[in-house]
Amino acid sequence: MSASNGRMREIVSLLAIFVVTMALWGCDEPQQGTGMPPANAPVASQPAGDRPAPSSSEPGAILAQIGDIVISEADLEQEIGDIPVYMQSKFKTKSGRIDLLNKMVENELLARAAQDAGLDKDPAVRRKIEDSRKKILQNEYYSQFMKNSVGVPDAKILEYYEANKDKYKTKARARVRMITFDNEAAAKKTLEDVRSKPESFEALAKERSKDQSTAASGGLLGWVTNGGYIRGLGKDPIVNKAIFALAENKVSDVVKTKKGTFVILKVETLEPESYRPLDQVKRRIADELLVNDNEVKGYYDSHKDEFISKERVKARVVVFDTEKKAKQAKKQLSKKLTLKSFSDYAKKHSIDKTNAKNGGYLGYITKGRYIPGIGRDPGLETVLFSLAENQMTDPVKTKKGWSIFYAESKEDAKLKPLDRVRTLITNKLRRKMRESSQTEAMDNLKKKYNCQVFDDRVGGSQDDASSSSSEDIRNVFKPRRGR
Repeated sequence: MSASNGRMREIVSLLAIFVVTMALWGCDEPQQGTGMPPANAPVASQPAGDRPAPSSSEPGAILAQIGDIVISEADLEQEIGDIPVYMQSKFKTKSGRIDLLNKMVENELLARAAQDAGLDKDPAVRRKIEDSRKKILQNEYYSQFMKNSVGVPDAKILEYYEANKDKYKTKARARVRMITFDNEAAAKKTLEDVRSKPESFEALAKERSKDQSTAASGGLLGWVTNGGYIRGLGKDPIVNKAIFALAENKVSDVVKTKKGTFVILKVETLEPESYRPLDQVKRRIADELLVNDNEVKGYYDSHKDEFISKERVKARVVVFDTEKKAKQAKKQLSKKLTLKSFSDYAKKHSIDKTNAKNGGYLGYITKGRYIPGIGRDPGLETVLFSLAENQMTDPVKTKKGWSIFYAESKEDAKLKPLDRVRTLITNKLRRKMRESSQTEAMDNLKKKYNCQVFDDRVGGSQDDASSSSSEDIRNVFKPRRGR
């Protein structure tokens, strides 16, 4: 690529960040998780010159040309790779790839037109380009350094990893094909045919396999993990053993399954058990080392007010359209009030059909929260929580009608046990320690670059209770996680 062409590519790429970035996704599409729109400008592979375009099956095949800039098959693949994984499937089809290629061409044309119009010299545009450049660098630095500042020394993480390596072991797995038979004789005959002509396995699976779910794909089971479930068979130790006794591209003898069928197996690819590399489990190890049981218990003991469950009552209701009917029902129910008598009465007489069939069951009503079907009603709540178990209210007017509530059981406010809130506390402490570690890293950057902040010179209205805290602001401007 010539020097002038390279300079143009740089300008085009920077301009495309803000000029045409939304062209591909549209304003209502999800964006990349980087805190900014994706840069969709194509990266040209090389000037076209007099070089003939290779065929479209080659990685360097030229798919489009704009002057001396070309867009190749490799450029298109790279662009797809830059799209969030959950959106990539739409660009795997031919029509999807053509749509993306056309957008790349449009981006290139718009960016070049922007340069020719002098936009790259406009002060406001240049400021946007510089802002975008800083955001890209900010995101990359945060992802590679700040995000991994987990508050645990690398040496300690490595020591833990080596001492507990079996925790990060992955099981062996195999990509398997299988031909299924109802009887052993047919299986043995097919095995002879496979042995004499190994390349016929897929064709024979399509022709003879009794497993319709895999026959059409040449007997393809997909990936099977050692000791895991096998498609159509579940966990079958005998079949599992036969699979992992095979080398790649080898065929098994006839194997009888636990279902009584007979199968011939072929392993296409075999991945032995291995250990997940340290960089994949570093964050998980750091989490385990950040907080220990003593710290969790210490937080629990000193913050018990956070873990008190509120008083609640398990209630039922029967609803009538008039006060007179409700009073008559109260009188009748009072003769022999039991859970069964109230439930049966609600099933037969309640006009609230949403829960009449369940005997008027409302579930648990927690103090200070919504009453099902009614909402917040402090007066009704007071009445409900004044009931003892197996007691009912007088008729009460609600938006449902004239209602009688019944207390099936009650639970007093109580402290939740540590085991119930252990995970909640652990995650809370880990989050605080990560934030503390990242704050320390930011303070170190301030010292390194001689940063001074004169916040006493900042104007603005008087703070109030609803003002954003510094922690809220940090969350707003924190770089988004990349794909």
